[in-house]
Parts: sequence; C-alpha cells; structure tokens
Amino acid sequence: MFEDDLHIVQTPRIKHLWDVTNFIDIMIVLLIFLIATTTFSKAGIQLNQPESTTASALPPQVLQIDVAPDGTVYLDAQPATEKGIRDAVISGMKSDPNVVVDLRTDKKTRTESLLKVMDWCRESGCTKFSFGATKK
Repeated sequence: MFEDDLHIVQTPRIKHLWDVTNFIDIMIVLLIFLIATTTFSKAGIQLNQPESTTASALPPQVLQIDVAPDGTVYLDAQPATEKGIRDAVISGMKSDPNVVVDLRTDKKTRTESLLKVMDWCRESGCTKFSFGATKK
C-alpha cells in the first residue's frame, strides 16, 4: 500500500577529482628556490681569521688543524687531543712525506695555544706549515 506511494529518487554521486598539477608545479618551484638559496657550510669550525694580502691556495695534501680562541684544538672540524693530533700527523707523514699542516686560528687565539700545536706537529715529524688567513 505505501510502497507505491513512496518514490525514492537516487541522485548520482558527484566525484570530486582534484587536479594536483598546479600544486606539484608550485612545490617544484619552492624546492628549486630552497636549493638555490641554501648556503653550504665549509669544513672546519667558525673562525674570525686574520686578513692577508698574500694569502694563497693550499697544496692538495693538507692536514687542517683549527685552534679556537679558548685554546680548543680541532682536527677536521672535530675536537682533538694531543694524542689525536700526533697520530694524525704521523699517519699523514707516512702516506705523503710532503704533507702540509694548515693551522687556522681566530684573531683572538693566544699565540701560546698555536705554538703548543706546532710543537706537537714538529715532534711528530712535520716541518711544513701553512697559516690560514682570509685574503683582503
């Protein structure tokens, strides 16, 4: 009796399709912008180096040692002890007798700290040094 009076009309479902092409384009542009504006850090610690008008490029076989203003010694951007410095110099001299120790210091580093590291290197057999500076 009620079945004939009741008419159920089904409406078709509308499927929403999202076009993500524009979104992907925007993301690619943002990625390119991010890559282009990113600064890459150099190996070593942050030092305020002295300036020199005669600063030049380093030879290929270099052992980089940084001395911070507080006297902390770093070998390849990692804190190092006297034994670590000596071992690195000895192994560097074994692989290449012409190895150069690049000593980088801050303007505020005490000369006493620099000389201590130089003594460690000399006692380990290295006689070639370069001093890091920023070219004017």
